[in-house]
Amino acid sequence: MMIFTRSSPALTWLLLCLAQVNIVKADDVSTLSIRESRTQFSINLPQDSQDVNFYLSAPDLYAYTAFGFGSSMANALMLVFYPSADYSHVTVSPRLSTGNSEPAFYPNVELTIYPGSFTDTNGTMTVNGTCHACRSWGSGSIDVESTTQPMIFAYGPTLGMGSDDVSAPLRRHMGHGHFTMNMVTATGPGGITTVPQNITKNAVFSGGIIDDSDKAATAHGVLFALIALAVAPFDTLVAGLTKRWPAVHTFTSTIYFLMVIGAMVPGILVSKEYFLTQKFQTAHQILGLMTIIIMFGLAIWGVFLNFVRSAAKKRGQEPPERSALMGKIHRLGGWFIWVLFLINNGLGLQLANQGKMFILGYAVIAVGVVLFTLPIYWCIWRCTRSRTAKEEDAHELNIYDHQYH
Repeated sequence: MMIFTRSSPALTWLLLCLAQVNIVKADDVSTLSIRESRTQFSINLPQDSQDVNFYLSAPDLYAYTAFGFGSSMANALMLVFYPSADYSHVTVSPRLSTGNSEPAFYPNVELTIYPGSFTDTNGTMTVNGTCHACRSWGSGSIDVESTTQPMIFAYGPTLGMGSDDVSAPLRRHMGHGHFTMNMVTATGPGGITTVPQNITKNAVFSGGIIDDSDKAATAHGVLFALIALAVAPFDTLVAGLTKRWPAVHTFTSTIYFLMVIGAMVPGILVSKEYFLTQKFQTAHQILGLMTIIIMFGLAIWGVFLNFVRSAAKKRGQEPPERSALMGKIHRLGGWFIWVLFLINNGLGLQLANQGKMFILGYAVIAVGVVLFTLPIYWCIWRCTRSRTAKEEDAHELNIYDHQYH
């Protein structure tokens, strides 16, 4: 047995060798640290292999954290990280995007996640793994000889997403950015050991974090909330209050219809971003389109009703009896459309993965608006009915006087 002493040349040689190994392990890694989002991402490229070793540390505050190889989302291979359903470990989903839309799960990539990958009680995701044979995909690839390999990153909204499904739907990111990594210095043996936090090495973060939000979805939701909770009930009251002046109702209902069309446009744009909505087969989309079609038909119905009444008035005649039934159908149709908008807004909130308390708050407000509007409309209806009855009695009395006196 060989015994090493403090002055032993053999011991000195061994310690130098071990130190050199540690240096290789430390140097063969490229790391990006983003302090604003408390995120760190590292990669290592093993020699004579097509694998990519990776390490991530990120808060589970965000629905997901994603890193991709490429200068833009189009044709970029991404690794998307999000907490598991029970928030005890991390789900890693390889995805491929064809453009500025939700990236799709990419099954041609195999991942190995090593022990020690978990979500701790402080809300931090830690992942250490290997992406096998993922240096090239489709028409994209990693340039292992590049010192400035283009990379992208993004993190999702602050909505709880916990899921074990690698194909789980993703909401639009709330922040994203671009950076480059040195693939040459990241190439070497050893994989990735625990990396010091808050240190960027062999990477350049360019432009900082770009704040982002789904402005089209927000506009779509806010406009339809305004329509359902304010414009629709106001137009309903105007219709009951201004029967003698149909032009007023025509004006308010035109504004109402134009606002609906304006709110629908950003909704269509948002639908193109997500797999779940691209085919327009969700309950929210189907009911929304049906409601708009019914609304358009009711508008045509109202125009025809005004034409019938105006034509009779020009001839000095009373409107035909069927116009009264047509008017009732028109009014009930307006109420029906309003209720459909209220219901569909709730379906839209569910589709957008809003919290239960938010949806409940909307439901309370919607019921409150209906309960506030109903008695007002009933009073208008009673007053209008009473006034109409008096006018009819007076008209019949005039006819009687004309005939017998």
